[in-house]
Amino acid sequence: MRFRVLIMTLLALLAGSVARADDKKPPLKVAMLIPIEPWDRKAGLEAFRKWLEGNYRVEVTWIEPATPQPTKDTPETERKAYYANPPEIPDLDKAAKADVIFTALTHVNLNEKQSELLLKLLTTKPVVGGRRSHHGLGLKLPKGSEFASLKNPGGFSGGYGDLIFGGGFAGHHGGTQQLKEGAADHPTVKGLTELTKFTLTDRGYKHKLVADDVTVLIEMKDSKEPETWCRINKDTKQRTFYTVHDPRDIEAQESVRVMLARALFWAAEKTEADYKK
Repeated sequence: MRFRVLIMTLLALLAGSVARADDKKPPLKVAMLIPIEPWDRKAGLEAFRKWLEGNYRVEVTWIEPATPQPTKDTPETERKAYYANPPEIPDLDKAAKADVIFTALTHVNLNEKQSELLLKLLTTKPVVGGRRSHHGLGLKLPKGSEFASLKNPGGFSGGYGDLIFGGGFAGHHGGTQQLKEGAADHPTVKGLTELTKFTLTDRGYKHKLVADDVTVLIEMKDSKEPETWCRINKDTKQRTFYTVHDPRDIEAQESVRVMLARALFWAAEKTEADYKK
């Protein structure tokens, strides 16, 4: 009996030491690149950050533009000044220290320095992209940039979606989603049957995938249009994940939050269970 008690005590101590060792692992560093009104729906992204910090050992760096793009009501002189020399996004350089980047950044212009910095970050770091993160940036690339061959970098469709995620925006439509055949066991969506039980109404996208190293996870039921996919770049081994879901879905749907959290750990090649609180 004493021997059994001793063994159980030793096992308990060992389990406790393992747990304490896990607690000492550094948290996953996540840089969140946030769009600005009217595109950000900040409440949904703030809710995701709070949920993420409440459920995982993560350290989030929140990065968002300070100045919105001009609108039709913006005085002409301000419009010209904005596009001639876009204001810098505060703290963008801090994303370089992150283990993984979550981006929903869209509809903002960047100057030459930050355009090149952003593309370097999004083509070398693990990246998880939410709705619109593959189009809508106004980029200016300096002469001699390593991204000089990027087609139409400052246009609405841009070329950076293809470069980062292996595909990009090609139009709008809606409908009901489904898991693509063979994708149900992927670690980012496994067991998340609720993901396909709500429609995207008019918020679905048509996508043009251009890379052969993309794995489609969720598609439209009728059109088979890809809506969520992941990629392990065959040349650079960079991991990226894209989903059409926006902050409204992230705030309202637990399954979307779980999928995105899993995607962060998948992209960073970390074990999710090691970071759960």
